[in-house]
Amino acid sequence: MPHYKIVDYSYPTAGELARLILQYREIEYEDEKVDSPDRIYEAEEESPFGVLPVLYVDGKIVSQQQGISRYLARELDLVGETNEEAAICDMIMDGLGVMFSKMRGTHISKLDVSQQVTLLKQMLQEDVPRYLEKYEKFLENSKLSSGYFASEKLTWCDLGVALMLAGLQIRQPKLLESHPKLRAFVEKVTSNPIISHFIETELAQSAVIRKNSM
Repeated sequence: MPHYKIVDYSYPTAGELARLILQYREIEYEDEKVDSPDRIYEAEEESPFGVLPVLYVDGKIVSQQQGISRYLARELDLVGETNEEAAICDMIMDGLGVMFSKMRGTHISKLDVSQQVTLLKQMLQEDVPRYLEKYEKFLENSKLSSGYFASEKLTWCDLGVALMLAGLQIRQPKLLESHPKLRAFVEKVTSNPIISHFIETELAQSAVIRKNSM
């Protein structure tokens, strides 16, 4: 088994999905969260594109959050059974990227808490409702019996969407009241004890913008 090491900022990033993929497959990995200016500078200098997270696989570096998660999904059999299912996974995850583009386009560590809250509120009011409708409709039109997005078995896009929705529900518990398909989807995915533990501990505890800050 390769030695995996994730180097990431100390605040929540899209690197959470890579951690969840590894934990879901019960793969041990080294996890370094950097917070000192010197270590952040050093880690960013080592990154091919100057940003974190990065994944080291036996010392070889993989960067860009989607590239990291996609790599791990391929290595750990979480991309579906066919090229079509793999493409659907990519499509679903690219949609998440667009939805979070306001957050991803900003170096959030450089914002103070009030600016972070303002940015998150804007995203929740403008972008999230639009995309929740699209994902709800996708599940409504799906011919899969599993309730998943791409395959009859769980894939990395299911982990990504469930992680995103769970994170948003920390701040907005009633987020999915009018989206029954998505609500059932999250309940199914988080019924897995490894996934629920990750959400209840690492995701909830590491949230920078707390529900009570909203």
